Amino acid sequence: MQDGLYSVEFRTPFSFGYGVVTLANGNLTGGDAALYYTGTYDLNGDAFTAKVKTARHAPGAISVFQRDQVTIDLNGTVAGNSMTATGTAAEAPGVTFTAKLTLLAAGRLHKPPSA
Repeated sequence: MQDGLYSVEFRTPFSFGYGVVTLANGNLTGGDAALYYTGTYDLNGDAFTAKVKTARHAPGAISVFQRDQVTIDLNGTVAGNSMTATGTAAEAPGVTFTAKLTLLAAGRLHKPPSA
């Protein structure tokens, strides 16, 4: 899995949704129409782990967890330019979360400012 911009499809038993995430140097950021996501991730061979926090930025759809703020612990597998993962959030006991990330644009998406 490489640094870049990814589409994300996600689902719980309550609902499903779509968004985008950027993976860069162990940091994850992204969002959808109503929520934004921040977190960290780690790669070990083809194994992927992440801890992602969500929060609302705009009124709109109900979160797939039926809560705006959760911290999702994810475990997944990388295959080529995509990754599938499952996870849970302590704020929503018993709710299983699944996600699939697919690479849209590879590499650094913007350069840091010149010194």
